Amino acid sequence: MRKFRKALKDRPVALLSVIILVILYGTMFFAEFLAPYTPTKSFQDYSYHPPNLRFYSRELGFRPQVQKHEILNNITYDYVRVKGKYYPVKFLAKGAPYKLWNIIPMKRHLFTTGEGAYPLYIFGADSLGRDLYSRILYGSRISLTIGFVGIVISMTLAILLGGLSGYYGGWVDWLIMRLAEFFILIPGLYMILFLRSILSRNMDSGQSFFIITIILSFVGWPGSARMIRGLVHSLKNEDFVHNAVLEGTPSVVIIFKHIIPQISSILIIGIALGIPGFILGETSLSYLGLGIMDPAVSWGSLINREVTTVNNLKAFPWFIIPGIFLIITTLAYNFLGDLIRDYFDPYYIIKKRKRK
Repeated sequence: MRKFRKALKDRPVALLSVIILVILYGTMFFAEFLAPYTPTKSFQDYSYHPPNLRFYSRELGFRPQVQKHEILNNITYDYVRVKGKYYPVKFLAKGAPYKLWNIIPMKRHLFTTGEGAYPLYIFGADSLGRDLYSRILYGSRISLTIGFVGIVISMTLAILLGGLSGYYGGWVDWLIMRLAEFFILIPGLYMILFLRSILSRNMDSGQSFFIITIILSFVGWPGSARMIRGLVHSLKNEDFVHNAVLEGTPSVVIIFKHIIPQISSILIIGIALGIPGFILGETSLSYLGLGIMDPAVSWGSLINREVTTVNNLKAFPWFIIPGIFLIITTLAYNFLGDLIRDYFDPYYIIKKRKRK
């Protein structure tokens, strides 16, 4: 652990990535408390409302506050600021009721303008007047966890099938590798779209999350399985494996207790680099209307076709913010994966010592 901390200090970008991921997952865990509103809370009189958080006014001085806006055009949703109309942002104030972690009933939020007061829009509002900041916080729960759940299922399949293929060889190897090649030959996105389109769209958020995770995992295992198969095949002739065979250890125990731990560093790298792929896969499905649907929310569902039109982006530039969160998360995982890869690479450590 000390060596890993030292490696982080040597790679500032990776250290920043770790800090970003810790913050994102921390806010995800306390999303109900940190969000001023629930994701479905709608202020229908304030559709497409621009961000209105301010930190100074003559009336209230230096403090977080909200400036009132009036709509000028109900077709283009042009808003104008109302001079002298400011409302204080209250901390730990009562707002919309919620259940923290779906267990503890609460009404206090970290910050809000209070029930019945002028709404606070840190990142602006969507077409129904819902707070984009609150929806991003709640949406992070699906977008950030689907990567972990998906990679666990995918890696489990890859370790199981790749391990059996590499150890037994023969017809078992041929059958599993031909199956993997079949999935690899079909473009992943088209396979995902096909599998999702044949299922019912009338599913609740829990069912959608489960189905999307299974589909992404089902498509993602072949590449990892081929890699694990090659590693297991090269290790099965080592002395420690022959000793285990002579002791009468069952083959399954040899694979999963003796061989797989030897390649654990490579598996960790695959997990770190594979999580962004699952996040982007869910985003693609949600963008095409085949993923998470209202009333559930994810970062992918916030980047819908209405958001990505040029006219809407010019008129409501805050719609791009969920995409920025996706880009930051993906880059953070990639930089972290690069660090882990170099950390476990003995040749990288030797080169580093030579430079010193």
